[in-house]
Amino acid sequence: MKQNIVIYKDEGVGELSLSSLLQFFDGQNIALAGADSVVLGDIFKDQDIFVMPGGADLPYCKKLNGVGNKNIQNFVGNGGTYLGICAGAYYACRAIEYHKGREDEICAPRELAFVDAVAVGSIPQIAPYYDDTLKSATITKILLGGGEVIDAYYHGGCYFNLCGHDANIIARYDGLDAKPPAIVTQKINKGRVVLSGLHLEAINTHLGEFKNANTLLKELIQR
Repeated sequence: MKQNIVIYKDEGVGELSLSSLLQFFDGQNIALAGADSVVLGDIFKDQDIFVMPGGADLPYCKKLNGVGNKNIQNFVGNGGTYLGICAGAYYACRAIEYHKGREDEICAPRELAFVDAVAVGSIPQIAPYYDDTLKSATITKILLGGGEVIDAYYHGGCYFNLCGHDANIIARYDGLDAKPPAIVTQKINKGRVVLSGLHLEAINTHLGEFKNANTLLKELIQR
């Protein structure tokens, strides 16, 4: 059965994440929504999933704080799914600590606040600090709950410093000593949130296909 997917497309969205999402959701009913549509709220009618891609979350804040975020919260609370990839995952946490202690740090609360966690990144133990080029990207291993280890595409994402106990940890960064959470889900009233610090959607040909990661994402959004 086809799902109705809304993918955010506006300032801050990364081209690679967007193109990979369009390929990943090929065959589904896809709508692209700018900030104006999210603020109006009409785009959410009869939709199943709202996707916030990777990119940069400060522009998301600039355009969606207030009414836009409230509409996203209402959509999820009424039974929809929020899928946050990389920047979209940072954006949905209670706060972010991005490059803390560096000149380019962004450390601040976030209004959407679906998950009671601090999104911490990028992660220099995995790849060089994010710089918007593929020099700061890599393939890393994540550990699933059942003990399986799979490859996933990493580019500037976060781990989740969970403050509450409501989130369900789906995968952890296998290459880090503390194995912090890499993917989490959480139920929000009638709906749910799926947040990934990794680009599970990545299927672009020049990156190679991450079939196991793609399968994991399909399972997560069908639950």
